[in-house]
Amino acid sequence: MTPRQLRYFVAIAETGSISTASALLRVAQPALSQHIAVLEAEFGVALLERHARGVSLTAEGRRLQERAGSILAQLEGLRDEVVAPSGKPRGSVRLCLAGSVAQLIAGPLYRYVEAHYPDVRLLLSSALSSEVRVAVETRQVDLALMPNAFELPTAQSRPVYEESFSLFGPATAFADGDETIRFAAIGTRPLVAPDRDHDLRRLMERTAVTLNCPLNVRYEINDPEMCFAIVQEGLACAILPETAALGRLRADKPLVTARRIVEPEIKRVQSIVRVPLRQLTAATEAVERSLEQVVRNLSVQRLLPGTLVQANKI
Repeated sequence: MTPRQLRYFVAIAETGSISTASALLRVAQPALSQHIAVLEAEFGVALLERHARGVSLTAEGRRLQERAGSILAQLEGLRDEVVAPSGKPRGSVRLCLAGSVAQLIAGPLYRYVEAHYPDVRLLLSSALSSEVRVAVETRQVDLALMPNAFELPTAQSRPVYEESFSLFGPATAFADGDETIRFAAIGTRPLVAPDRDHDLRRLMERTAVTLNCPLNVRYEINDPEMCFAIVQEGLACAILPETAALGRLRADKPLVTARRIVEPEIKRVQSIVRVPLRQLTAATEAVERSLEQVVRNLSVQRLLPGTLVQANKI
């Protein structure tokens, strides 16, 4: 088994097609098939299932894909670790941010990393919390900032801050001057919410069941921008963290208004998560420290709504 064979296998696994992987790698299909045959002979099991639409992974193939990604990432970072000047982290780090915090953190984080760790290349992405969980489980990233880290028992995590939720509606939705709204008072208002795979939707549903206050979820939309389009049209309200609408709330004539939910408050903890079974490089540690510092800076400056969580190191 060689690094080249692992790279070929990962490319086929990710594309689901030997022909597509052949084009991407610029390697002839017969050569790719031969490399996979050598791997399968070495492991003594089938790694791929061939069918008319391409290939799919066997159970053994899925396990190899998970480990191969980690091994290749370590090999890719090995040269950077060896030749990096003493005390200066070097290399690429893939970080994924869940949800609305991405727009607040991305710029300050890039600025911080470039100022303090100029030899570290930060590869930043954002996704829904459910998608971030998959990215961590399949080792597509090195670090993540995400809620509900307890759903990843094999990953190491550290809570960073806790955020509260509000009920957002069109500017005319709330006639009184109150800044809060009881959960029970949401009542039968039509809501737009993510589907049931989303951690926010599960949090909403658990609270509703506990209080025996059914929610009227009329629209299921996973895209935050589309959710706000529905709210602005006056079709529904939305339960979201304040970070999801900072720009809209600060406008001179906001199209959306909010009431913080109380009795009970709905809260969610965001945590820094390390990908399980992946060797921690100096560059990854540097980005982890940078992320925590940027979150704390933004919170102290009141640019990131939420409460800092004091916790032990990972």
